[in-house]
Amino acid sequence: MKTIRTLTMMFALTILANMAMATGNLRVDILPLTADRAVVAISNNAESKFEISIENANGEMIYYKETEGSLTDYRKVYDFSKMEAGDYKLVVSIDGAASEREFSVGNKAINVGKLKNVVDPVFTYNEDVLRVAYLNYPGEKVNLMIYEGSNLIYTKALENSFSVNEGLNLSKLKNGNYQVVLAAGNDVFDYTVEVK
Repeated sequence: MKTIRTLTMMFALTILANMAMATGNLRVDILPLTADRAVVAISNNAESKFEISIENANGEMIYYKETEGSLTDYRKVYDFSKMEAGDYKLVVSIDGAASEREFSVGNKAINVGKLKNVVDPVFTYNEDVLRVAYLNYPGEKVNLMIYEGSNLIYTKALENSFSVNEGLNLSKLKNGNYQVVLAAGNDVFDYTVEVK
């Protein structure tokens, strides 16, 4: 049991270090110029291909762009005049990580909200052990759940620390497919495990 914990901790630390290095220092800014135009400025220490999207308050993607080639900096003036007044989210994704910047378009102004970093968790399953590593940038409550079909068979509230690591021995489960769900704030990530 102690060996499993040690291996899980070593694995998690390696994965988290790699994720932190891959994302560099992804920074996303929206700098209003006028009531309906703003500069979108994106920077990262490592060269990356940026996936840029804008979502409305319902989570519907209304804009998508992928940069050509790898860049460290991207700057472009965006015209928001054709967008309805309301709340939006600018999402920039690179290598399994994303930075989200909330903003609102309203009467005579563009208001910019706070930046939120999100890194996809890493799930692995080997020799009956499920390992989960997650960088909890926003410090939100994190829950781990396992479903067999539509039946919840396991749930656990994990620490809401910056580095979330969990290892579970699944050897007692019967053969079949299980859905592992990690919920952190409003973000939900899932992974399918086949127990043999």
